[in-house]
Amino acid sequence: MDVLQGLDSGEKYRWEVKGLPYAVELPLVRLPADGRTLKIASLNLVGQIRLNRDLGRLLAAKVREVVGTMDDVVMLTVVEKGLQLAQVVAEELGLEAVAVAYNRIKPHMEAQRRPVIQIGASSITSGGKFLALYERDMNLLARGRRFILMDDVVSSGGTIFSLADILEEVARQKDMPAPVIAGVFCAATEGEQSPLLPAPVYGLGKLPEPVVEPE
Repeated sequence: MDVLQGLDSGEKYRWEVKGLPYAVELPLVRLPADGRTLKIASLNLVGQIRLNRDLGRLLAAKVREVVGTMDDVVMLTVVEKGLQLAQVVAEELGLEAVAVAYNRIKPHMEAQRRPVIQIGASSITSGGKFLALYERDMNLLARGRRFILMDDVVSSGGTIFSLADILEEVARQKDMPAPVIAGVFCAATEGEQSPLLPAPVYGLGKLPEPVVEPE
């Protein structure tokens, strides 16, 4: 099998995905987490044109298999590492737009004049953070009846819980029925996902469990 070689130095993990005609070299990186150090295989899709294209096509096929018709479906994703992947998937599915949760309130949102939703979130790679959704994406979500949540990697599920909270808040503000989440889709899962996640998780591949480094 061919290998898409990483340009990072140091230790590598060879990641293989069914249907992908090559393996991917991922750097092993160390992250601080609750006073400990975790070693993880880092799947960073930002700027990876070929990899996003190939994974996106595979993931779009998975969405079709699980969800069926895209009528009344809206995708919700989060910046930034999974955004390019989500755009490829959306294009393959024929979706014209994707709702995006940002990692902070930005000036163009005009939060003093327009509605903005802000929700707390956490993840292994980003730690504690906030997700913000502004008027345009709130109105896009209001058009949907079924929803798919998209991220690059799903580990504990903290980001997914926050996206589900955003959906519920949009439904409340727009007087919509309770949102139906048709599935959570990602390039890879990592570790054990919470059994309380709002929908089944469908990943193309699996990353190794994070390892706690000895002090």
